[in-house]
Amino acid sequence: MKPSRPPGAGVLSDVQPPAGALVHTSDVDEASAAISAAYAPHKLQIAGRPSRFDMRLWTNGMPGLDFGYIQLGTDVRLYAPPPGYHIVVFAGVGHVRIGSGKDSVMASRGRGVLVSPREPVFFEDWSPDCRLVTARFEPSALEDVLASLLGRAPVEPLRFDLTMDLAAPRSGSFLRTLQLLRSELDRQDGMTSDPVMAGGLASLAMTGLLRAQAHNYSDQLEGTRRVEAPASIRNAVELIEARAAEIVSVVEVATAAGLSVRALEEGFRRHVGKPPMTYLREFRLARIHSELQASDPDRTTAAAVARRWGLNHYGRFSAAYRTRYGVAPATTLRRSPRVTSQR
Repeated sequence: MKPSRPPGAGVLSDVQPPAGALVHTSDVDEASAAISAAYAPHKLQIAGRPSRFDMRLWTNGMPGLDFGYIQLGTDVRLYAPPPGYHIVVFAGVGHVRIGSGKDSVMASRGRGVLVSPREPVFFEDWSPDCRLVTARFEPSALEDVLASLLGRAPVEPLRFDLTMDLAAPRSGSFLRTLQLLRSELDRQDGMTSDPVMAGGLASLAMTGLLRAQAHNYSDQLEGTRRVEAPASIRNAVELIEARAAEIVSVVEVATAAGLSVRALEEGFRRHVGKPPMTYLREFRLARIHSELQASDPDRTTAAAVARRWGLNHYGRFSAAYRTRYGVAPATTLRRSPRVTSQR
């Protein structure tokens, strides 16, 4: 009887390093710089035998997704600020403990970890044979895929559960997608050599992740909301989204929906999960975020974009934006893809 392979094992090669940009070094400073460039600035300390430190770091990117592989040869402690990306981490061989805040998970062949873009993260207790696969997803690209699945733009930041059960059926589908990416990256004539096909594969991986891993929109994707909202509440939601820049008070929304303020707020509580004005604020933030990403900082400012969406108190807006996206609005504007492509 042929032995079964552990989840995730097929994504790693036990013999040859994967194709792509490879850094191989035993110098800790050089390794630290390479990890910072590939992921995020961090603090790296050798916890095992320094003589055994031998880093192999491979990365290869496609639209919205960077795929990577890392092994260090000995135990290290690595501490990093919020990375700004959703990062899936699992060990095809060995194990490492990954944590955020008070929670931590031992990543292994049966258990993966979802690193949050908005929380500091640490890695420790690396086994000497540990070989990690990482898939780093851009939050905006992942939320675009989520929006296409939901049929509307998400108004709250996407938050995944920390632990991924790699033995679950849908996790298996996600891992097989990563294996497809890995095999195509190994081929010079593979699908990832075509930007359009690479983008399609990246979207497939994002869809697989959104289907496989629990998050704060999972119930909506599964269609398990308790009761279909009545027409008056659906109309109120559509009104908020269509006139988000103009609405001043909850009374306007209630009047347009033909409801009392109390009935509107109760309907939103039951069917939307939050008060109507909270929904309005979150929808505005999401639209402003999208507009800042697509705007030219030489032609507009974050304050001007906020004013177009009815937010005239820049200090309060900036604080709310930073809480949701982890950076100032002006930072998003400066990092817009339009600007990057022009340089």
